[in-house]
Amino acid sequence: MKNLITFFLILSLFPFTALNSANIVQQQDATYVLRGRVLGGDTNQPLVNASVSVQSVNVSTVTNQDGYFSIRVPAESRNSTLIIRHLGYSNMEIPVVTLIDSPNNHITLVPSPIQLSELQVISGDGTHLLQDALRRIPENYAAEPNMMVAFYRESVKKGSKHISLVEAVLDVYKASYRSYSNDQARIYIGRKATDISPRDTVLMKFQGGISDALLLDIAKNPEIVFGTDGSDYSYHIEGLININNKPHYKIYFQPINKIDEILFRGTIYLDYESLAFARMEFNMNVEDRKDASNIFIRRKPSKMRVEVEKAQYTVDFIEDNGKWYFNYSSTEVEFRVRWTNRFFGLFATNYTVGSEIAVTDRYTDNVIKFPREERIRSTDVIAERVEYFLDPDFWGDYNVIEPDQEINDAIKRLSDKLRRRN
Repeated sequence: MKNLITFFLILSLFPFTALNSANIVQQQDATYVLRGRVLGGDTNQPLVNASVSVQSVNVSTVTNQDGYFSIRVPAESRNSTLIIRHLGYSNMEIPVVTLIDSPNNHITLVPSPIQLSELQVISGDGTHLLQDALRRIPENYAAEPNMMVAFYRESVKKGSKHISLVEAVLDVYKASYRSYSNDQARIYIGRKATDISPRDTVLMKFQGGISDALLLDIAKNPEIVFGTDGSDYSYHIEGLININNKPHYKIYFQPINKIDEILFRGTIYLDYESLAFARMEFNMNVEDRKDASNIFIRRKPSKMRVEVEKAQYTVDFIEDNGKWYFNYSSTEVEFRVRWTNRFFGLFATNYTVGSEIAVTDRYTDNVIKFPREERIRSTDVIAERVEYFLDPDFWGDYNVIEPDQEINDAIKRLSDKLRRRN
């Protein structure tokens, strides 16, 4: 099993180095900014990671933890349609023109239960479905490479307080699903905010965040979870659920009992007709495993003990003209740090590391691999590749994941502290 996330825990405090980013060139084409909040009609609660896209153009984003989104739509798409989709709900289609200059749109999605009588439902063991899904990857996903624009965010929290935020717009070379070529990414523009206190004895450096976010494309890299053939797991069909107005198998998987290795468990959503992987929500079974820290920690002091409490992942795909494409992934790892040589090792500090990447544009012209010196490597610490930010209009016309209230508060606090230091 490959490591999905790596970070350093270092005894001494070192300031992050701000490197020069690429020259900032704002897009000049006229756009409309559409804003809204997506709620579930059955719960009246915000829907997280709902996909928001524009019909006939490859412009998209996702809702944040509070259900909010903002999306920049080309002016020529004024008469097009905004499409919102979420697991278990009917798609909502809204004319773009009705959302222009309307900042407080509350959009309610209607639950969409599957009518089981209309379909042949297979219950019980889902091993054969998973194996068929793995075999069908070459036909279900893009045979040719394509280019993507993506928004990436990573954060580090100490207890409930953010101590680091990094955001970037990326260019992504997405390799063919029929090749062994790796995906490539480069930072086009990025920014960061950090708050490391001189009293902190731990500096955590988050390594490989962008590379790992792309590795979560389990259709491109199925071995990350399933190994060679998926035989380390049992699979149980839990029924059918609506995604994008189509039925999908909902399959729960977990390691078989006789395997003691740290693996994964969670839910797989397969398109009913094609058996394409549409979404996965899964966790690493790290609970009460002292050896779990070896998966994540690359280097730490000898007197430090690290316990991993949670490692959860999400990956989402989108269908376009019969082919499926990587659309979104997220990672969240929680761990506890304590020192054996202090207060008998009784006191611990909790840290949470998170990242998410959302594809905001996709195109098939000018598909090129990046020069080696521009590529993000798995050993890169992204916070060392971008500069501090203060400008609230930094992103210009780029589509990003709207910050939720917690991140908004953290950005303001971290930016205010940076201003005071200056």
